Amino acid sequence: MSTLKDLKVKLFADGADKAGMLQLNANPLIKGMTTNPSLMRKAGIHDYEAFARDILQHITEKTGFVGSVFPMNSLRCAVRL
Repeated sequence: MSTLKDLKVKLFADGADKAGMLQLNANPLIKGMTTNPSLMRKAGIHDYEAFARDILQHITEKTGFVGSVFPMNSLRCAVRL
């Protein structure tokens, strides 16, 4: 029987809860992180740029997508870093 490590797909975690994102980022099965403005709004985040800057300080090695448009590792351009 196959294990999760044998999967041929990449698992991405989608969210806007910093603690949850950091916890999932530590999981080696998760290959990337994603978020979008709708999730950030639901999480009570009002300053999307500040949230993005903050999360990018902690999640640097796994790329994902923000709003299905900007890769998180390229978000620096989107948030004018």
